[in-house]
Amino acid sequence: MVNASSQWQRLAADVMERCDALARCSDEPGRITRLFCTPAMRDAHRLVTGWMSAAGMIVNMDEAGNFRGTYIPLGCDPAKRLIIGSHLDTVADAGRYDGVLGVMMGIAVVEALRAANTPLPWAVEVIGFSEEEGVRFRLPFIGSRALVGTFDPQLLTLCDGAGVSLGQALTAFGCDPNAIGECRVLEGDIVAYLEPHIEQGPLLEAVHQPLGVVTAIAGQTRLTVEWAGEGGHAGTAPMNLRNDPLPIAGRWTIAVEELARATPGLVATVGRFVVDPNVPNCIPRMVTASLDVRHQDDAVRIMAVAKLLALAEELAQGANLAVRVERQHEHAAVAMDVELTAGLAAAVAEIDSAPRLMVSGAGHDAGVVARAAPTAMLFLRSPGGVSHHPAEAVHADDVALGIEALVTFVKQLAAQSAAAPR
Repeated sequence: MVNASSQWQRLAADVMERCDALARCSDEPGRITRLFCTPAMRDAHRLVTGWMSAAGMIVNMDEAGNFRGTYIPLGCDPAKRLIIGSHLDTVADAGRYDGVLGVMMGIAVVEALRAANTPLPWAVEVIGFSEEEGVRFRLPFIGSRALVGTFDPQLLTLCDGAGVSLGQALTAFGCDPNAIGECRVLEGDIVAYLEPHIEQGPLLEAVHQPLGVVTAIAGQTRLTVEWAGEGGHAGTAPMNLRNDPLPIAGRWTIAVEELARATPGLVATVGRFVVDPNVPNCIPRMVTASLDVRHQDDAVRIMAVAKLLALAEELAQGANLAVRVERQHEHAAVAMDVELTAGLAAAVAEIDSAPRLMVSGAGHDAGVVARAAPTAMLFLRSPGGVSHHPAEAVHADDVALGIEALVTFVKQLAAQSAAAPR
């Protein structure tokens, strides 16, 4: 492996320090939890404002809460832009690199281009998307949907656990929810969208490679299944007269695991259980379970979800329970732009070695943007394959190589644009 030069090492050190600083912007003491339109996100915006401004960018927050910095080199067409982005929100009790690393690397790329006075035919915009994880409103990709014009205004009525609507949260954060349409960047104006991101899995580490290039993002279905029975006293209700939803939910969860293990490439997860009333001496009245199913082949994913929902209904009927399904999110598998992906892979190979080409099992803002603009993703090795966890990590040397690869790629794109006939 080629060692990154001191220039890239210095930029990588800044990126790592900034990720550490943002980790201190949290809605929960002692944990990294930074949700959409919260005080912690406002604190993060203050920090990012300073870094973007110092890099020569014009900084603003749009009406969807996205934080955006635009570098406009002399002589470029400011209406055209290359976008580098990821998200600034986190899951609860998160690590410090998921999403955030990509935004900080974007700032570092601009710093490198500006320091070298690199001529560019278009602006470079760095975006920290406002809501990718979907934690607060159980709705992911709010910011990136707004960017490409696919945000449905009816979603503004969604409420969080405290009864605050999405529209109210945006208003309190200083945004105008009725003007979300103004966030949209016209398709022809996006030269390319690049998203650097930690892999969130073990593959790159297993093959001893620092960087990977994503060819596609797996399709995903997120839903909840609710079984309702009859509560009662744990000591007085005979077993043969109970309508207890918890054992049924447990059997269904085991079936989810078994189906995923038996289907190549399928991942299926029950990550959340809500038991009502959730006390030791009461028979549960209701159980709600989440389901997350992903596969790079949409037909396989859709068939798996259908099987699991049919089983949920069958188990409910056998136990005299009512069952209800609520779908939160679904997106098809998304291919990255072939030419951009090949170019990014070539840039990585130029400075290091041919990168691993891989499918992302995790959802990303890139999957939303790719429906409207040429898109490519760069993965950085995740030590231990850990993500969505406080132990999440990344190697500084990998970050340095990633920044160098992105700068190399942006310069190549600029040269191609300048040589293209007008």
